Amino acid sequence: MDSKGIGLWIGFIVICAIIYLVSRRMKKQIETKGIETTGVISRITDAGTQDEVDLQYYVRFRAQDGEEIEGILSNPRQDLAEGQTVRVKYHPKYKTNVRLIG
Repeated sequence: MDSKGIGLWIGFIVICAIIYLVSRRMKKQIETKGIETTGVISRITDAGTQDEVDLQYYVRFRAQDGEEIEGILSNPRQDLAEGQTVRVKYHPKYKTNVRLIG
C-alpha cells in the first residue's frame, strides 16, 4: 500500500473516532440534561439498500417550550409501531436528538 492509501485509511479512522466521540457525548448529555416527555412514533422508514434493511424510527412530541418536534430515535426497539405512544428524553438544545426511556 502506498503512502496515499495509508493516509486515506488514517483519515477514515480519525473521522470514525470523531463521530463515535460526538455520539457518546450527545448520549451522555441527553441522559444527564435531557427532558422527559411522551411522544408518538410518527413514521418508520427504510434507509437501507435492496439487500439490507436499515429502519429509521421517528417520534413526534411537544417540547417544553410548546414547539412540536419530530426527532429520530437513537435507540429504537424492533417492537415499535407507527402510532405507538412512547416515553422519550430529548436534548434541550438539539431537540431532534431523542432517546427512548426504559
